[in-house]
Amino acid sequence: MSTAARRKAGRDKQQDEALNQRPSSSTLVGSRIDTAFQKRTLRTVVVALLIDILAFTIILPLYPRLIAHYETVDGKDPTTFYYAAAQGVRMFRDWIGGTGSRLDIIIFGGCLGSLFSFLQFISSPVIGRLSDKYGRRNVLLISMVGNAVSMLLWIFSASFPVFVLSRIVGGLTEGNVQMSIAMISDITTPAERSRALAWVGISFALGFTVGPPALFPSLPINRYSSPALFAFVLIIIETWYLLSYLPETSHLQPPLQPSAASMASTSTDADADADADASHETKPLIHKDMAEGKSATQDAASQLSSKEIDSRLLVLSLVHFAFLFSFSGMEFTLTFLTHDRFAFSHSQQGKLLAFMGVFSAIIQGGYVRRVAHKHISEQSLVLQGIISCCIGLGILSVWATTVTRLYIGASFLAFTSGTVVNSLTSLASLTHSGGSASKAAGSNAGQDSGNRGHALGKFRSLGQLGRTFGPLFACSVYWMLGSQRVYLIAAASMAVLAAAVYMAVPSPPRAKPLLAKSKLD
Repeated sequence: MSTAARRKAGRDKQQDEALNQRPSSSTLVGSRIDTAFQKRTLRTVVVALLIDILAFTIILPLYPRLIAHYETVDGKDPTTFYYAAAQGVRMFRDWIGGTGSRLDIIIFGGCLGSLFSFLQFISSPVIGRLSDKYGRRNVLLISMVGNAVSMLLWIFSASFPVFVLSRIVGGLTEGNVQMSIAMISDITTPAERSRALAWVGISFALGFTVGPPALFPSLPINRYSSPALFAFVLIIIETWYLLSYLPETSHLQPPLQPSAASMASTSTDADADADADASHETKPLIHKDMAEGKSATQDAASQLSSKEIDSRLLVLSLVHFAFLFSFSGMEFTLTFLTHDRFAFSHSQQGKLLAFMGVFSAIIQGGYVRRVAHKHISEQSLVLQGIISCCIGLGILSVWATTVTRLYIGASFLAFTSGTVVNSLTSLASLTHSGGSASKAAGSNAGQDSGNRGHALGKFRSLGQLGRTFGPLFACSVYWMLGSQRVYLIAAASMAVLAAAVYMAVPSPPRAKPLLAKSKLD
């Protein structure tokens, strides 16, 4: 055998070994033949998430009527749990200078919503860690059992303590959103990550916009058992769908680039022998596009230590907390502003929120999915969204004196809703993937998702903590200082947050798309 032939054989063997340093499965994501699996899994995750959000939103518009119902049942008995809770709400209302039973109901509903978010703050890291150990699919199915138990408790909640228990069980076991993010991260390359994760935000926007049915038939169990039963049926349908169609993803990895040694050897031999280089040019065409998709992110991330990765994730988590603390609070008070300034009816408020939901979905589907990572970095999208929030809050504070101007300000907030959280989540996923890649360099690629669920769970946890306290804080400041001042304060805080993001949050290395045309649409 000639020297050139031996060199060629050696190069081919090294390249084949580099490409095979990952689990051998027909469902590995990233190669041309596995696009169908990737697309099918993404569709399953998104459909299940949409069903889950529809079930979750059923209770939201019912909070005022649920509280009024338990007021008639338990409100006159000083020995009941509801009576004690209502007394606490009244004390808080008096402290912030509010008046009227309407505010009592708003604060009570906010407290119940905050309870759910606080329990998510506690449970998210635990659910993520369990999914790393036992698999995303298994943990998600167990989570669905908890959701079903929560709905069953609601169905039979003749008393307020049983209803609160149903919210506690639901808050501790809800894991669909978190697992959806982890599974999408499992099956996508960095170049595809933001594009695919946008579906999570789109599902939220559509689920909250469509919302639950306005009317439910009455059942003899208690007055609000029928919507609870409807939510329970949705949970059962979702569980069956996941059990039937969702594969396990925690062991799957996007393809890795050929090893550095292999590529260096190829380059050296090619310079030494032009004929061998010419024959070599045809073989990498099979895997060159697969190698490029992750190489840029991995090469940059390989320079980061584990402590640096953890530090970046902590910064992103704190930004997530700060943003949702302010933004969720302003969302919560938006109905106050429309009622006080424009005397909006429930129907008019519903139209405004529906407009914001649809516009947010359009932004995520028509803008974020098209430009994220490929043309605009995730950090830039976060900055765009936060700056848009500054503008929107400023408009609502001093300029929104007509309904038209109100809708203009709301449009800026809808843009924020469609960009910031999704892009922060993508940054967290990319940062963790980079850290895992650096650990996995030269070793088994299967280590890449080793603790992804736990890392993303901690990131989501701090966001939920922001949702816990943001609405109550905003409500307090709104009633003490008025709408104009509270929205100006929020706009200023967003400006400070934008500066912090610009200085402290780095953009991820931009990876080339895995395929010439993405198949994730």
